[in-house]
Amino acid sequence: MANSLKINVFLLPEEGQSFIFSEGNAWFKDCFSDSEKPDFILEKVDVNCLITKTSGTVFIKGSFSALIDIDCSRCLERASLPIGSDFAYTLYPAQAESREDLELMPEELEVSYYQGDIIDLAPIICEQIILQIPMKVLCSEECKGLCPHCGANLNTSSCKCHLNFVDDRMAVLKNFRVKN
Repeated sequence: MANSLKINVFLLPEEGQSFIFSEGNAWFKDCFSDSEKPDFILEKVDVNCLITKTSGTVFIKGSFSALIDIDCSRCLERASLPIGSDFAYTLYPAQAESREDLELMPEELEVSYYQGDIIDLAPIICEQIILQIPMKVLCSEECKGLCPHCGANLNTSSCKCHLNFVDDRMAVLKNFRVKN
């Protein structure tokens, strides 16, 4: 089904072409090499985009919604996280000169280049999914996390560690008294 994400630029109709597809984790894993597999599972992604062309420039505008299975940053339990976003790309035909030593300007962040007559949407969609994953994933806003001393999940159990714990760095102040 991943072949459905390859677009022949020269066959795009004048009014553009709409692409709607749904994929799962098997498709997503194929976007990465074995050494760079992501640390989450893509349950499902739904993508809807319109691809248009003016001269050789290709415009991709669309949106996606996805559900991922990822570890909570506080309690390390698996959590289902809905993500989604609108996206837009402008793709120009690749030039012969090398662009690797040029500085990227902010307006060029949604600009890319293509070679030949085939554009593969898979890397664009994978990039958008990765960009929407928050830095700190929580299973819920009320997640209590793990006890820093015994490692118990404080969402499902309780511990008495905090009652008896004295931080060694502060032990010297234990008997400190202020005289008036």
